[in-house]
Amino acid sequence: MEVFVTSDTFFGRRLSATTHGFSSIEEMEDRIIDNWNSKVKPDDIVYHLGNFGWDPISTESSIIHLNGRISFIGGSYDKHLSETSLVKIGKHILLPSISEVSKLNTVFSHWPLADWSNKEDGSLHVHGGTKQENLKGRFCANISNWNWAPIELEFLKEMYEHLT
Repeated sequence: MEVFVTSDTFFGRRLSATTHGFSSIEEMEDRIIDNWNSKVKPDDIVYHLGNFGWDPISTESSIIHLNGRISFIGGSYDKHLSETSLVKIGKHILLPSISEVSKLNTVFSHWPLADWSNKEDGSLHVHGGTKQENLKGRFCANISNWNWAPIELEFLKEMYEHLT
């Protein structure tokens, strides 16, 4: 089982597709789903750090095509995630807006934090939202930064170790 992180997939948001050079929302969504499923296996865990889908219908129709068990941290446009059928039945879960996962030595949130638990002891902070530059121990998981696919948490940890 591997652990992945991503954010800001914005399924259903046409503006996201055109802003990023896609000819249609369908092209963007197909690319995300294909890239996601080529990396993530059914038993893998994905931490999605905000702005999964633009609306309840797009969220519901996209989530069924994705591999893995998704742990969601809501972003600005995720008010409807708790009503998603696969969240209601427990296949995927909702986490608090700032979630420390001690076994991964990582703190997840939608927005970047200036300070987080165990920062000075090598804990990572992975966030969604802005495309802010990666700083010491802090990485932005915005899917557009990572070739339209979730990124392996282990890869971010290796990057951090090489930077320190």
